[in-house]
Amino acid sequence: MVISDRCEVERAYAKLNLYLDVLSKREDGFHNIVGIFQTIDLCDLLEFRLTDNLGIEIESTVAIEGQNLIEKAFETVCRYYRMDFGMKVRLTKKIPIGSGLGGGSSDAAATLRFLSRKLKIPKDEIVFMAQKVGSDVPFLIDGGTALVEGRGERITHLEPLIGYTVNLFCSKIKISTKDAYSMLTPDNFDRGPKPIEKLYDAYRNHDTQSIKSLSYNVFQKPICSLYPEISTNLNNAWLENPIVAMMTGTGSCIFAVHSHGGEYAFNAGF
Repeated sequence: MVISDRCEVERAYAKLNLYLDVLSKREDGFHNIVGIFQTIDLCDLLEFRLTDNLGIEIESTVAIEGQNLIEKAFETVCRYYRMDFGMKVRLTKKIPIGSGLGGGSSDAAATLRFLSRKLKIPKDEIVFMAQKVGSDVPFLIDGGTALVEGRGERITHLEPLIGYTVNLFCSKIKISTKDAYSMLTPDNFDRGPKPIEKLYDAYRNHDTQSIKSLSYNVFQKPICSLYPEISTNLNNAWLENPIVAMMTGTGSCIFAVHSHGGEYAFNAGF
C-alpha cells in the first residue's frame, strides 16, 4: 500500500440506553440483554494516519487505563487480514470514561470503520470482528436507533427517533462493566416492562407518559444505592422536568430527555 501523510477523521458518537434489561446469564459467562440503544451528538474524534511501521501508536488527550479498545480493534483485524501498514491514531476524548456512554466501544467501532475502508472488508465481516472487541461495538458500527439483543450482536436497526435532546449529568465515578454485572442476581433478570417495542412506539409518537412509564435500566437501582453521587445526579436531572431521566448503561452518567432545549440531540448514526 502507498502510504500518504493524509489524515482521516472519524467521529465516535456516544450512546444512550433508552431501555436496558438483562434476561439471563449465558454459559459462556456473558449475559443476554435486550435494549433500545440510541447515539447522540456527543463524540470523540479520532485522527488516523497510515505509517510504514507495522503496529499501532495511540496518542490520547486523556490517560486510558488497561488495553485501549482502539488497539484491540486493530489487533482483531490483524488476526483476520494481512496488513502491510501501521497506524498512528490521535484520540481527542470528549466522552467521559466509565460513564456508560460507550466511548471506548465507539472509538473501537470508528477504528473498524476506518480499517474496513482501507482493506475493503465486507460489512458482515467487520460486524463479526466488532463482536470480538466488545458487546457494544457491533451497534456502534452504524449507530442511530436500534433494538439490541443477545450479547449485543443481534441488532435490529429502527427508523431514527427525532425531536429529542438530552442533558447529561456525569460524575467522576468510573464503574467497570464487570463490577456492575456482578451486582445482579437471577432475581434481577427479565424485570423490565414488556414488550420493549411499546417504548419505541411511544418515542415515535411523542407519548411522554408512556416513555416515562416504560423506560428501564436494570442497573440503575443497585448502582444508585451504592453511589449516592449518582443518585443525587438522578434527582437533579428530574428537577429539569424532563420527559424521563435515567442512568445509561452500567453507569455512572445520568441523562435527561427533553423535546427541545437539551445540549445534545439524538443522532441518526454514521
